[in-house]
Amino acid sequence: MAEQIVIFGGTFDPIHHGHLITARAVAEHFEFEKIIFMPAMLGPHKGDARHKSVPADDRIEMVRLADAGSEMFDVRDVELQRGGPSYTFDTLMSLRSLYGADAQLHWIIGADMLEDLPTWHRAGEVIEIARIITAARPPYSQRVPDVLAGLREHFSAEQVSCLSDDVVSTPLIDISSTQIRRRLGQAKTVKYLTPDAVIDYIRKRGLYETAG
Repeated sequence: MAEQIVIFGGTFDPIHHGHLITARAVAEHFEFEKIIFMPAMLGPHKGDARHKSVPADDRIEMVRLADAGSEMFDVRDVELQRGGPSYTFDTLMSLRSLYGADAQLHWIIGADMLEDLPTWHRAGEVIEIARIITAARPPYSQRVPDVLAGLREHFSAEQVSCLSDDVVSTPLIDISSTQIRRRLGQAKTVKYLTPDAVIDYIRKRGLYETAG
């Protein structure tokens, strides 16, 4: 059987329990044994230009701390090592070289990113190279059928069918990295929003103290 490589990309600034629960839900749905978290150096799809991410070394260390002790989760720094905008197409090419042509590549996105898929660099090729898994939590899950219908203007019927087949309902966890940064900037607690090890690291490094 071909090796299954399942990537969950993002800036993870910082990682939180919502990320972890989503990854677990996807793994359980498809019976994946391993999910690889891959922090981006510079996410080309992030809309909030006002926020400057904390250094890459801090973000990946927080992911490692959040994943510590889990046999299901792993971390790779492919995009951080490459530098520059973290285009998914380029990352998939790197993964092909790393794991071989026979590896089956899977890429997890949120339902909000599904709508932006046509704007991705070489998006049509991305869909051909990797299985795009959409983690849909409420309220975005309600919009997915309309989003898929709109994608027919940009992708082939077969590609849209593949995207539709790989939409997974995930639990509604109302936690966001933006919320965590804002609370830290206001000197409010973020306990229970992200693992304690991540909170300890943020405190020791003085991260996000002026966030928000």
